[in-house]
Amino acid sequence: MQVHQTQAQETRESSARQRSTFSLDLGKPFSRREVFSASAYALALVWLNAYVCREFFFNETAWMNSMHGFWIALAERAGGSWFHESWWPYWDGGIPFEFTYAPLVPALTALWAAVRGVSHALAFNVISGAVYCLGPVTLFLMVWLLTRLPGTSFGAALFYSFTTPTELLVPDGTFGWAKFWDVRRLFLVGVWDETPHLTMLVLLPLAILFLSLAIRARRFAYIAASVIAISLASLASAFGPIVIAMAALCLLFVLRREDWARNLLLVAGIGAFAWAICASYYPPGLIRSIVTATGTHGEGQWDAGSITTLAMVAFGWAILWRYLRRWTSEWPLQFFALFAYLICSIPILAAYLHHQFLPQPHRYKMEMELALAPVVVFGARHWIEKMPASWKVTVILLFLALAGEQVAAERTFAKGVLQHKDMTQTIEYRTSMWAAQNLRGVRVMLPGSIAAWANSFTGVQQFGGGSWSMAANLAQVRGLYAIYNGGVPDFNETPQHDAATALVWLKAFGVGAVTVSGPKSQEHYKPFAHPSKFEGLLPVLWSSDDVTVYRVPLRTPSLAHVLPESALVTRLPSAPGDVAPMDRYVAALDDPSLPLAGLEWEGTDKIRISTAASHDQILSVQVSYSPGWHATAGGQSREIKKDGLGLMWLRPECSGPCDVELTYNGGWELRLARWISAIATAALVLSLAFRGRIALIGPARKHISA
Repeated sequence: MQVHQTQAQETRESSARQRSTFSLDLGKPFSRREVFSASAYALALVWLNAYVCREFFFNETAWMNSMHGFWIALAERAGGSWFHESWWPYWDGGIPFEFTYAPLVPALTALWAAVRGVSHALAFNVISGAVYCLGPVTLFLMVWLLTRLPGTSFGAALFYSFTTPTELLVPDGTFGWAKFWDVRRLFLVGVWDETPHLTMLVLLPLAILFLSLAIRARRFAYIAASVIAISLASLASAFGPIVIAMAALCLLFVLRREDWARNLLLVAGIGAFAWAICASYYPPGLIRSIVTATGTHGEGQWDAGSITTLAMVAFGWAILWRYLRRWTSEWPLQFFALFAYLICSIPILAAYLHHQFLPQPHRYKMEMELALAPVVVFGARHWIEKMPASWKVTVILLFLALAGEQVAAERTFAKGVLQHKDMTQTIEYRTSMWAAQNLRGVRVMLPGSIAAWANSFTGVQQFGGGSWSMAANLAQVRGLYAIYNGGVPDFNETPQHDAATALVWLKAFGVGAVTVSGPKSQEHYKPFAHPSKFEGLLPVLWSSDDVTVYRVPLRTPSLAHVLPESALVTRLPSAPGDVAPMDRYVAALDDPSLPLAGLEWEGTDKIRISTAASHDQILSVQVSYSPGWHATAGGQSREIKKDGLGLMWLRPECSGPCDVELTYNGGWELRLARWISAIATAALVLSLAFRGRIALIGPARKHISA
């Protein structure tokens, strides 16, 4: 009888413990008090950030200097491209949809617009506001769950929310102590174009948290969560895989170092599975394009200086690691310090020593702000703990007072920049709409901010408009530079020579109208070195507020041309000013003795061309080449080839009237990448479902047997 009473008492005590705590099976359990305080901190962070930026959720803003129109265009015009290979004809002379940009933010924008029935512009703002509010929350969750110190973790998230320490270390402009309080994160999201980047930073703390749990516990749930977090971060921004790899290196350095080989294999396996899920948006061809494009702009070139930079980083790492272990034996604090050091080294070395080992090093200031917050606050905690109790109270009060003052200042800033604006009054909207209504079927060249916003308003097909960091056609990039600058880096060309160079490129790519923004225009970037170079040379089609649309003299606006094969461009122009390879090609385009070819788009993935060609003539199509395009002429398959400008050409082998059909299916690489993504995603979903079923059946069986 006593035994039964003892067992019953133990059962009641066990049940009480289970009701009052829960655990990740990694250390001490979570008390109700800790969970309640952490929940309160998280809600406070959401409320404070939402209070600052609440206009995001109600207003359509119109900062035309941003790339917001770029993301909105993707959300509005992608259609079924999220689920199958398709062609994007709107930018850069045509590109595969997968080469436009990381898809997560545009996809979320399209989803919200469809579910809520709102405009894509408002939906994009809602997504921007959500990620702005969630960034400090996910940072708080990571720091809290790693350190089990909710109060200090809340301080780190507050510090991240309302300060900008990077402006003291690597200022955007001139140095100033007051810039510590700059509203940089809100400015970059609301006024500039970093919503995808910030979305990645929202997911980064979760990826770090789950990776650390996977290494420490090797449980399936943590491994699967790591894969999901890394996949989503990668789909948000191309910075995601790089930053997560750096975080993984720091984790491998501080966690279970005696088992480093198995840890390395585990992390590599997680990374490989995450890539498989994202493969459709990170195929090898796209990665090659990113490397080439960033190198072309001088922001991704790997040289001897890059090796020196890595050596400097490694030397600093060795010194930090030696003294870091004397400061603390807690691995989370060691990780925070190593990660902050590694991230900070990227923009600091680039700014002060002009050395880099990663492209676009200045863009890592956003990661730097997130990484510094835990280091600064936990470092301050070390000193605060040594203070007398009265000092501690006053320091905490001072911190909260400064936070309150900063919230008020940021709220004032947000009210000014997030006001509703009528986009129809902008020069970007008016120019784009005029082009759509008056230049149907004509490829247009639009400048700067007009190009970035045009396809959020219309379906015009542009010679530019895309992201330079992912440009698939190097010739198109050089042509765009030449049209703006004449091909000379120091802009010393005369306007006449500049115009002549630009015209060759415009004709070679079938651009029927070029738009120039003058120095007094509302267009933000004003990229033309000589905005008056076409005056008196080209007919004016439309002009308003110092923005002028000129007609480019083409024999036909069609993008298809019957030519002798000898007229093809056989090599890539070596520089923007190298127009010699295009002379014969441009001359043949204007030859009235050659047959005309009519080109019609049927959707975005099919082109129909009607012409009359002799057996020895070729068909040049001024659409960027991709192995996903396939051609038939008279019902017979024809091989599509790439010329020196990265455009398509083929031999129709016709004698007289001929119909040529071009269809796009992505090509084997993109189709294979889609299959890899589908199989990996299905495997993850099925494994989660199977594990969940086992977890549900297990307790049921125990209950039945009992």
